[in-house]
Amino acid sequence: MTGLLISVRSRQEAETVITACPDLDILDIKEPNTGALGAATPEVWLDIAKITLDNTALSVALGDLNEVSANALADLPENTKYAKVGLADQRGLNWIQAWRAIRALVSDTTELVGVIYADHDAAAAPLPNKIVKSLLPEGCQTFLIDTYKKDGSNLFDHLSREQFIQLKSLAPEATFVLAGSLTESSIDSAKQLNAEFVGVRGAVCEDSREGQVSAEKSRQIFKLVKAS
Repeated sequence: MTGLLISVRSRQEAETVITACPDLDILDIKEPNTGALGAATPEVWLDIAKITLDNTALSVALGDLNEVSANALADLPENTKYAKVGLADQRGLNWIQAWRAIRALVSDTTELVGVIYADHDAAAAPLPNKIVKSLLPEGCQTFLIDTYKKDGSNLFDHLSREQFIQLKSLAPEATFVLAGSLTESSIDSAKQLNAEFVGVRGAVCEDSREGQVSAEKSRQIFKLVKAS
């Protein structure tokens, strides 16, 4: 069954989501005003980490590689299961060394996720297949496919079924999370690809992805994802 990741920006939003969806698979922390993988402050991380999550895993967006603060990593909550680092502006650069440095600063109990931007040209990011091939030898076993530009398009405007199948064939044992302005119809498309998880923010907000998370919309999306 496909799992669900919901991104929140504050403790208030986190409590709204966990109350509405106590069986949520992954609660993700990010600041939508600062980009696709915008990092919230360490204070927000630690405040949300105090919530009783039971079986819900905690994920934290750290920003893109050139934005990650080594000092902030010291405040990453101990119960963080996934940490996400984007690769915007890394095309043609030896980014793997910086990725390894972050990996070394993150707890062994936290998995550093390989982030693929489906609209990689807009992000000046490495090609998706190159990211997978580079990170598999590093022990990376979870990949997030997201969109860099939040311009009204969604993931499947940039990622075809064939492209996803090809990426999955490069890492058949890996876990894939599909995100990027997903709506109810595109969530169905993600489920049909048998992605392990889908990730949402805007779909559960009152207005746009910068708005407040809605308990009712969170419940609706959870039911949609979990429907057989």
